[in-house]
Amino acid sequence: MMTEEYITKWLIETMYAARKNKRYGRDSIDFERRWVPELRRMAHALATRSFRVERNYAFLTSVPKWREIFATEFQGRMADHLLCDSLSPYIEQELHSRTFNNRVSKGSQAAINQVIEDIAEVTGGYREPARIIKWDLKGFFPNANLDVMCRLFCELIDRHADDIVSSFDDETPEFLKWLAMVIIHCRPQTHYELRTPWRLWKEHIEPEKSLFSKPPGIGAHIGRMTSQTGMGLYLNDEVRWLNDECGIRSTLFMDDCVMVVPGRLHSYALSLFPELRRRLAAKGVRMNEKKFYDQPYQHGLEFLGSHIRAWSIILNDVTYARAIARIKEYNAIPNNEKYYHLDRFVSTVNSYTGLLKNRTSFRRICRLRDAVAAEWWQWLEWDYNRKCITYKQGDSPNERLNDKYHLNLKCYDTIRNHRAEKCSGQRKADTSVAA
Repeated sequence: MMTEEYITKWLIETMYAARKNKRYGRDSIDFERRWVPELRRMAHALATRSFRVERNYAFLTSVPKWREIFATEFQGRMADHLLCDSLSPYIEQELHSRTFNNRVSKGSQAAINQVIEDIAEVTGGYREPARIIKWDLKGFFPNANLDVMCRLFCELIDRHADDIVSSFDDETPEFLKWLAMVIIHCRPQTHYELRTPWRLWKEHIEPEKSLFSKPPGIGAHIGRMTSQTGMGLYLNDEVRWLNDECGIRSTLFMDDCVMVVPGRLHSYALSLFPELRRRLAAKGVRMNEKKFYDQPYQHGLEFLGSHIRAWSIILNDVTYARAIARIKEYNAIPNNEKYYHLDRFVSTVNSYTGLLKNRTSFRRICRLRDAVAAEWWQWLEWDYNRKCITYKQGDSPNERLNDKYHLNLKCYDTIRNHRAEKCSGQRKADTSVAA
């Protein structure tokens, strides 16, 4: 039975998942200060089917381009985790292996690797002709039909109802259907807190790409786990149709699709697009005419911030220029204040070197390292093996906390030294036994 006590126990597990990596957010702290009554209140609302996602906030992000984001406070995130974590095993079974978004081990780098593998296999080791056809959708999230997304969730729950009942109880399938409907149709643009000046909306967001101009039932909101998961299901049938029925190797990452086609099947692949457009129109979305690419594979292609060629993968010039600009911003900080920005600086630089390490960009990594001002190196050093910045002895975050507050935190160097001493002692013991 979906009683209040049963849901409360379920929510306690969900709370830990929802606060992961966001524990120090304002809404997370507010919730944890009185988490027992808040959990009771939320469990009562879910048990009586009166729960609504009401506390939302809207803001804009400018990287990699201007986008409209709708997020929710802690209770809404818990509802997202409650739904998506319960259905994640069944969603993984449903999604095609060539859908690369919002999935474990199916991120952007995995999608890029899949395209490279397809090019190598279709061309027979780069010996035969092949074409690359790349397309994406215009306003994928803002033009999504929420009834279609809700139907996809309900059909998935119906197909796996027996497994869900065996894992939870008899009422869980209907409860999850109701929760999916509440989250998907919450319409955050009608009750929100604005965290970016309204003038920036008018300057950077086109009306057709904003939820504020959409009628009820149209437009998925970027920033919610349920929307991201639902949009992965949105084009799953089309990916399955292209790969399994039509025999065209297609890789999809959200709304970007790359098709690797043998030269002899190029005309056949193009003949599929009228039917593909018809299928997309039935779901309320259409292709972006300005972003259609059809070239021989030797010309390469831009995909997910990288330029892919047969012999190399290069990080997009815009992303690399942004990395240099970020380092220059940190270099401009006065020398007497640099120490207080040390952790953020290390995280920023290592995030970009991490991107470059997965590409053929050794020279760019070296240029990134050389762009770091000399003042930073009094606390940091360059790890030549891992191609990243590390702290010098005594300057890591845990060591600084130990020195300042006289704590007993085990920092990485202490742990490493302890393991080395333990291994050394073990080797000495083995040697004495052998002797």
